[in-house]
Amino acid sequence: MDDWEILETLGTEEDAALMVGYLEAEGIPAAVESLLFHQEPVAFGQLGQVHVRVRSEDLERARALLDERERSPAAGDEPSAAAE
Repeated sequence: MDDWEILETLGTEEDAALMVGYLEAEGIPAAVESLLFHQEPVAFGQLGQVHVRVRSEDLERARALLDERERSPAAGDEPSAAAE
């Protein structure tokens, strides 16, 4: 994984898995790198980080996809025609 870079640092493995699933559905290979220390109930510094990594050549496209997803409204957030 020498040519893979950190795309995002998240707080949970579940959030990272969702992001990886989204990226892979868009054709971008991605991986979760968890630094979580599961023996303690709290996170200590970097032992509480979960990284999502992508290949270097996919980094810009992955960032653009995540930015686009953040800007677009969720399916349930759009006003309905009945509300107008």
